[in-house]
Amino acid sequence: MASELILIVDDNKDVRAFVRTALEAEGYQVVEAEDGSDALLKFHSENPAVVVLDLSMGHPDGFEVCREIRRKSVVPIIMLTDRGEEVDEAMCLAAGADDYIAKPVSPRILALRVSTQIRHSKGERTQRLGVISAGGLSLNLETRQVQFDDGEVAVTRTEFDFLKLLMERPRKVFTREEVIAVIGGAGDFANDHFLDTHASRLRLKIKAAGGPKVITAVRGVGYRLISSQGHSDGGGLE
Repeated sequence: MASELILIVDDNKDVRAFVRTALEAEGYQVVEAEDGSDALLKFHSENPAVVVLDLSMGHPDGFEVCREIRRKSVVPIIMLTDRGEEVDEAMCLAAGADDYIAKPVSPRILALRVSTQIRHSKGERTQRLGVISAGGLSLNLETRQVQFDDGEVAVTRTEFDFLKLLMERPRKVFTREEVIAVIGGAGDFANDHFLDTHASRLRLKIKAAGGPKVITAVRGVGYRLISSQGHSDGGGLE
């Protein structure tokens, strides 16, 4: 059974009770916060393995809390929203969230999404040391830093996983399904907009650091690294 601590942040006590029940049934420990200020205090004091964060709280709202946590931590963040607009999806990713769930959600799906984030987070900590380089970019697998020349490119955990996948095999075209399997999104969000948002954010961040466009979409298939030049000091490039 799972034993990791999950922080639930929602101003609706019924939603908090639902999430608590769903996660405790899977063996998780749960701590609750009813607003953004309380969430930040408990995040720093409790050191949760995952944060399940409501989007539509009062000030500070879910976006503000997500950005504040992301400034200091790479802990997985799952955003909860009851809005179906695409702008929320893009804004969640832009704020640094790793995943998002539209309410209502079944207890099983919620627990699976939390489990996926924990599994990926644990996998990151046990990765062997090394540096992957391609297209002028370097990925440090130990520190999970992305650099172009001497400048650092700040990325989310999900963006790092996306870029690492492409850089490990720069000649390969990865299908959308393959990308989704690595970055941890659920099937119902494995659509063009979800992946294109990640790719677009990475392009903009790398460009802002002075780097080139390194990710391209292959129509009807998926994504690949534009550069076919690369080597690895520990990541197994082709």
